[in-house]
Amino acid sequence: MNNKTFARRLRQAGFTLVEILVALIIGMLVVLAAMASMLGTRSTAMTGDDVNALHQSSALAFRLLGQQIRQAGYFPIDATGPLYYFDVNANPKLANEPAFFAIKGQEAAAGSVNDTLKVGFAPNPDYFHDCLGQVAKDSAGAAYSPGNPADPANVRLITSEFYVVNGALRCKGSGHTTPQPIIDGVERFDVMYGIGDAGTERVVRYVTATNVASFDQVRTVRVCLQLAGISRSNPGGSYVDCDGSSQTSSDGRLRRVYTAVFALRNL
Repeated sequence: MNNKTFARRLRQAGFTLVEILVALIIGMLVVLAAMASMLGTRSTAMTGDDVNALHQSSALAFRLLGQQIRQAGYFPIDATGPLYYFDVNANPKLANEPAFFAIKGQEAAAGSVNDTLKVGFAPNPDYFHDCLGQVAKDSAGAAYSPGNPADPANVRLITSEFYVVNGALRCKGSGHTTPQPIIDGVERFDVMYGIGDAGTERVVRYVTATNVASFDQVRTVRVCLQLAGISRSNPGGSYVDCDGSSQTSSDGRLRRVYTAVFALRNL
């Protein structure tokens, strides 16, 4: 074997150190690019999941709130018919029953941003459930009997109270069971009341519960929900709060604000 053949075999034996280093660097760059792409895709997917979850939560809350608010203040018109639920002596309060009301509100306490909303209405054979779907019961625990609505022992008032505890919008119904959460991730539950012009149904202004002179003047209810997502993959995200002010998320959680207006049909 001559020297030329030996040198040729050495050159064909493998890669040089420089070639190996270059290959390693290229491989690392490819891996880093793949990881960055994967993390970006994962972050986008998590944000999308949060957006869908917040949309669904707001839709569920507004559907239930709207159902109860639109029913608020209902009571039968015919005082002599079988659907009359209140004392014919012009006193809409029977023994062991609360006084009739349509809507009540309480402004957020100091240090809180969550209001309280409570609605009431008389049952009827077609609708006699509170916000939790419970059959209304009287103070003794007897359930409303739709087959005999004029029975003096029947429930005279169904109530549903909405408030926030530990980030969950809850409802307490008159069905005599424990309050239940409706949706989670609630950072603000803000309720404003549309006051009607004297002698008309036209709403002239919206005020807080504290500034409502008489809830008999309320014609519409405006509810604002500020919801926060679970993941923290949205750094620096901005949103507009219930007061119309621009805010920036500092914890990476996605936030959305939803507003709906409901008319009180029975007032």
